[in-house]
Amino acid sequence: MSFPRQRYVLDTTAFTDARLVSQFGGSIADAANQLAELISIGRLRLNISCYMPPSTFNELKKFLLENKCTVRDIDQVEAWVVRKSPDRYSVLLSSQVIYEYVSDVRDRLDQGMDIVRRAIKEGIKRTEENLLKKDGVNPKDLEKSIARTYEDKYRQRMRRGVLDSLPDIDTLILAKELGAGIVSADKGIKAWTERMGIRFVEANFFPQIILTYLERLEDLPQSIKNVKEFGGNKKRTI
Repeated sequence: MSFPRQRYVLDTTAFTDARLVSQFGGSIADAANQLAELISIGRLRLNISCYMPPSTFNELKKFLLENKCTVRDIDQVEAWVVRKSPDRYSVLLSSQVIYEYVSDVRDRLDQGMDIVRRAIKEGIKRTEENLLKKDGVNPKDLEKSIARTYEDKYRQRMRRGVLDSLPDIDTLILAKELGAGIVSADKGIKAWTERMGIRFVEANFFPQIILTYLERLEDLPQSIKNVKEFGGNKKRTI
């Protein structure tokens, strides 16, 4: 059986998504190795090619090293994931995409400023109340409490669902250039694939795609047969 060629561009979260790691046993190293093995089989038997921009691979490599993965673990990923820089000068983006991106960032900045104003007002109010109390809390503790609350709100508003790094943009441009799908767990990337007409595959579902194709070939290696069934705790049986 032959399969038409398929291309995928992988984001960092294609290897680091918590749901994916859990499916592969809970270890970053196990997830990286088993996903790399699936990708290798996909390339050799299913005509599936996986790509990653150098900026994204460097981000992934740093994460893997910080999570006690060995050089060999990283070599396994590098061996089967093609590193390719996106052609930023040739890929054309719709002016509507640029307009929506600028509009989205502007809206987030305005909301971010509103969060800062509310933080200042609450800080002044709670400080005044604290001064009137005989057993008031330490000013530094009060400062940390307010900062923690509003830092979380600011981070959620400014970063959730937005493209906030060059690797994210490289991933989108490369996928557009290659006519490829994107494998990621990043909500910001997902939102922009919908705007740019790019196929999006959830990181934790990507292995299932390869496994499903392999089932049609009825030719799974034993190591892959032992992968936990996706979405459950039972061993996968083929």
